Amino acid sequence: MSKGWIKLYRQISDHEIWRDKPFTRGQAWVDLLLMANHAEDAFWVRGIKVEVKRGQVGRSELSLADKWGWSRGKIARFLRWLENEHQIVQQKSAVTSII
Repeated sequence: MSKGWIKLYRQISDHEIWRDKPFTRGQAWVDLLLMANHAEDAFWVRGIKVEVKRGQVGRSELSLADKWGWSRGKIARFLRWLENEHQIVQQKSAVTSII
């Protein structure tokens, strides 16, 4: 397999072929990379400001389940697997999850 990197425009996620559900595990992994913030940002959830740094993804398991066409259990298992593989770090709160 070739080593190196490629440029991948975030707009790929707007294409109908990308939005086809359910997502594969590979597609979900790339989607997390596409959702990662390119700059520090913040959003509000139930009146609480959530700060998201560069490289982080601020999404709930419920929103990922809806986006990928998966159950919440499958989302939790997938994220736990990625964490065990040292690909992500999760910070969970009562409001949302930061990946």
